[in-house]
Amino acid sequence: MKETILKVLAASMNMAPEDLNESTVLAELPDFDSLQFIMVISELEENYQIEIPLDQALEVKTVGDLIACAEKK
Repeated sequence: MKETILKVLAASMNMAPEDLNESTVLAELPDFDSLQFIMVISELEENYQIEIPLDQALEVKTVGDLIACAEKK
């Protein structure tokens, strides 16, 4: 699951997955905003059946937080 999340996030940011790690702060990524975040979550849910509950998504600050949310389900 971690690899999938890194792959989707990296693709949406035009980055290599290796450039991201669990301590990467999403808000510090170039051109990352709430719309980008919604698009990432949508792709994870629609194409990979990875659910991110909205209440938990609102608490996500880092890549690690996003992975933790996905693994809770």
